[in-house]
Amino acid sequence: MSSLYGWANELDRIADRAQTVITNDDDAVQLEETQITEQENPIFFEVPAVLPEHLGPLVAPKKHETPQEYIVTEKQAVTKKLSSEKASDGPVASTPPLLPNLPILDMSQPWAPTMVPFLDTPILQQYDSHSKDKPLSPVAKPELDRKVPGGKVIPAKILAVDVHPKMPRIAILIDDLGYNRQGMESSLALPYEVALAILPETPFALPTALTAKEQGRVTLLHAPMENQRELKLGPGGLYANMTEHQLKATLNKDLDGLPGIQGVNNHMGSLLTTKADSMKWVMEVLKGRSLFFIDSLTSPKSVAKKTAQEYGLKTVSRDVFLDNIRTEKAIDKQFSRLIKRARRHGSALAIGHPYPETMAYLKKRLNHLEADGVRLVRLSDVLEIMPQHTKE
Repeated sequence: MSSLYGWANELDRIADRAQTVITNDDDAVQLEETQITEQENPIFFEVPAVLPEHLGPLVAPKKHETPQEYIVTEKQAVTKKLSSEKASDGPVASTPPLLPNLPILDMSQPWAPTMVPFLDTPILQQYDSHSKDKPLSPVAKPELDRKVPGGKVIPAKILAVDVHPKMPRIAILIDDLGYNRQGMESSLALPYEVALAILPETPFALPTALTAKEQGRVTLLHAPMENQRELKLGPGGLYANMTEHQLKATLNKDLDGLPGIQGVNNHMGSLLTTKADSMKWVMEVLKGRSLFFIDSLTSPKSVAKKTAQEYGLKTVSRDVFLDNIRTEKAIDKQFSRLIKRARRHGSALAIGHPYPETMAYLKKRLNHLEADGVRLVRLSDVLEIMPQHTKE
């Protein structure tokens, strides 16, 4: 009992120094908030919560926002300490605690970020039905097709990510048809997108043109034009020394001999396609018949495509010759160049010939274009037109 009186006296002395009134053994009156300062109680210093930029602005706790149950007075701390020491003495350990159970200071609530969303909502003005000039309060609208004053519908903006990229396109033209049956049959067995260019006044020119027309193919006159090596052109040839009347008459005769012709390209022509006057006469004939022109580009100095554009004709130049070397390896290399160019420019045109090697390669290769990410299209789908250069 004497030990208990000693502990009671010690508690009274501590209570006098702390200036705290104890009402009973189980409760304690805490100091008022104004009596506790940041200097006296380091647990009250403010730590701003800095959030990452995408989570919102900096959020700082308000001053003296600590919950009341976390405020512990000096009297309470000492009383708790004495209680724990008395418990270690043995028989008196069953004495009820003088203070209620309080949370430990360093076990505060875990910090959680404050989420502040930033939303850009399109705003539209609503107008009074009686006065078009008097807007009502702004109303948020979703980014959809919407009507505005006047009854007009404004479509939603199409973003770049919403537009599916177009698949690169390749077109193929087979030249020099008409001389033999094997070339005619093998070329007509290719997919219908493959266009055919037929030489005039040749043994199989007419049957090739008629069958191609039935298949719905694009067919061209493969007009023989003078070359720089003075190679023979055969019937229906166009020469640089021809007058305007002679050249136009020959070209019209070649076109009349082939039904279903939709355009013209040059056979050889490394000399004639560099002659501006001759090309003007050619384009005047084609314009009168509403035909297009393909520049086989047998000379880097060719003015054929440029002249066709000046006359407002649909036109395009050859990108790749498939079979200058008649081996499968060489043809495959040129076909790879065709695909690469189509991917770079959106479309590309290849010209081949009815050689057995070329026909066998195309028959096999054109059935597996999906793996290359390109699409075989008709020749008419890759033509260009520049009407601003139309020459009357």
